[in-house]
Amino acid sequence: MINDLKFFSLKKHNEIMKRIIVVSFIFVLMLNSSAQTGDPLLNIIPEWKNISLVSGEIPDSLPKILVITNRPFEPENKDNIIFPNGIAQYRKVSYLEVAFNGANWLVKVHDNFHEAMKILDSSKDILLFVHGHGKTFNEILPRSMLIKNRYNVSLILFDWPAKNSNFNKSLARVRRCSDNFYSLLLDLENYRANSMGENQTLSVLAHSLGNYYLTHFVVNGCWQYIHTPFIDNIIFNAPAVRSKEHGEVISLINISKNKYVVLNKNDRILRGANLLTSGKMLGNVVIEPFADNTSYINFTNIAGKEHTYFVGYNKFENDNPAVFNFYNTIIHGGQPNFSNGDFEKLNEKEYMIK
Repeated sequence: MINDLKFFSLKKHNEIMKRIIVVSFIFVLMLNSSAQTGDPLLNIIPEWKNISLVSGEIPDSLPKILVITNRPFEPENKDNIIFPNGIAQYRKVSYLEVAFNGANWLVKVHDNFHEAMKILDSSKDILLFVHGHGKTFNEILPRSMLIKNRYNVSLILFDWPAKNSNFNKSLARVRRCSDNFYSLLLDLENYRANSMGENQTLSVLAHSLGNYYLTHFVVNGCWQYIHTPFIDNIIFNAPAVRSKEHGEVISLINISKNKYVVLNKNDRILRGANLLTSGKMLGNVVIEPFADNTSYINFTNIAGKEHTYFVGYNKFENDNPAVFNFYNTIIHGGQPNFSNGDFEKLNEKEYMIK
């Protein structure tokens, strides 16, 4: 009996240590994944002293992004952390015009969605980017600007308090913030109908845990109230959502004309998430059934163990033009060409991981 108890305690201890090691490993990978190509000035995470609130006009000559965030707005914060990692009281949303002048980040607060949308270049296609777990406000700004520049789009960032001590706390944050995301979708539906040009496209790039906003949109029932496919393409990129029953959920997302799931079987970040949540992640494996009207794209042969391969961080993204062309085509409302063989489009009859 005593030996059995010792064995049980040892087993429990080993399980706890295993989880601690996995969590530590994931955070190290996340820190190291800010690897660095592209504009070197945008590979630097700004300190808060380099983020300034402005009341006047930001010059049109500076590249801009629109940030929609439900973090608390604290302009008088003693540590100058203007947007700390929390949820604003009553989940109040801030609409921010953000620009980078080569040394500092300039932030101007706008009163509402429609006023803020005026800062976007109406001659360019629009991309809504939803980031994943582990990012503070100042950490996500450079990545968002890199995406804007890389794909030459008008970029909207949906920013949420994602710098949490563990993955499960971020899951809970997404659920609490889901109403803000739904409201943004309603605003974009209205904007598409009344303000966008005929040749403009609107696409969504959700990365990692950011995809949970899209699947929770179905789970909490909001999918029933938007019937128009006002989005051209949605990219579920390296989705950190459970693969089991994903097909039924994603099939109900009818707000876009086309849907793409991008996965990498060797994605090391998502393999860690598998262990933490005791469930396979869609960005690693596909568990049947497939979602309706959705293309599954397998980057395993070219992405190594990487989790992020759309910003230009990795050498293979820049050496292999097919990677850029894939994302660029979808982000601008087109449909990618799979005939070059650089990555495979998974077919339900030909390929399935169970």
